Amino acid sequence: MLYIEYTFKRNNNNYMYTIIESLRKKISDALTPLITHDYVYLDLPYHPNIGDTLIWEGTREFLKTLPYKCLYYASKDSFRYRQLPKNVVILLHGGGNFGDLYRLHSEFRKKIIELYPENRIIILPQTVFYEDMSLLRYDVDFYAAHPNVMICAREQFSFDFLTVHFKNQILLLPDMAFYLNIEKYKVTDDENRVLYLKRTDKELANTNAKSDDIPSNAEQHDWPTYEKHFDEFDKIDCFTNRLHKLFRICGVKDKTLARIEDFKRNWYYRRKYVQMGISFLCPYHSIYTTRLHVLILGVLLDKEIFLINNTSGKVVNFYNTWMKQLDKIKKIDNDK
Repeated sequence: MLYIEYTFKRNNNNYMYTIIESLRKKISDALTPLITHDYVYLDLPYHPNIGDTLIWEGTREFLKTLPYKCLYYASKDSFRYRQLPKNVVILLHGGGNFGDLYRLHSEFRKKIIELYPENRIIILPQTVFYEDMSLLRYDVDFYAAHPNVMICAREQFSFDFLTVHFKNQILLLPDMAFYLNIEKYKVTDDENRVLYLKRTDKELANTNAKSDDIPSNAEQHDWPTYEKHFDEFDKIDCFTNRLHKLFRICGVKDKTLARIEDFKRNWYYRRKYVQMGISFLCPYHSIYTTRLHVLILGVLLDKEIFLINNTSGKVVNFYNTWMKQLDKIKKIDNDK
């Protein structure tokens, strides 16, 4: 594979390239034998989190290596029921929403499982997080009744947790964003700047980094899509929402409107968000991050990374599972 070869030739970092290839091979070796027919890909991330879009893009690149085609794709909101042959494989988007932190996605997965009980369903690599034990017991009972569902955990802690509590087949795989094809996007030069990527949502850990852990010259940001000045896509959404209203007045069917939204997100937002994430990180030489996908994209761009854990623990748990051998990644002890 040549996806990121140019990056690591430029930086003379063949060891990093080898690590990335080994992680991709783990994904390919596990999933390729399971996706044996055409597939649908659901629960796509039609929201501003660039990290989830990187997962989406990486998953698409992996699926291109298979001899099967995608019959249908949708988010939890644009999904419309359609009959599927029993041999169609259903892929559910990976991420950090298995459990009770982002419950709407968990409920959507269960809806799909109930609609297609005879199809093979693969939940792509997820971080698991439960605070409500009653919800955990409810989910365990639900999944036990659906043995066709396979669950992929993206780090050791989630794998161990799922193996203890769930009866379904559980796989341990890296995040799908490692399949990202950097070569398709514009990569600019390192400007030797320092970034403190501090997330602004509910996953920001209470035990945050101390002020003396972060260099004084670090620029503090979250993903550009979460910055107050960001309005480019708000304008696009406003325009397309007006079009949707016009289409409804003209009697355009709801299913057609949903497909228009799918098309817009897949062919415009997806590529724009990936490029935005790459362009955002490129100028920085050192990155302090509370976000997992800033870690992953930073690794793909060969940055120096300092990790600060988040609420679900997924940042450090992921590092402990897959990345400890990389010298350019360091963990900040934010409990000191």
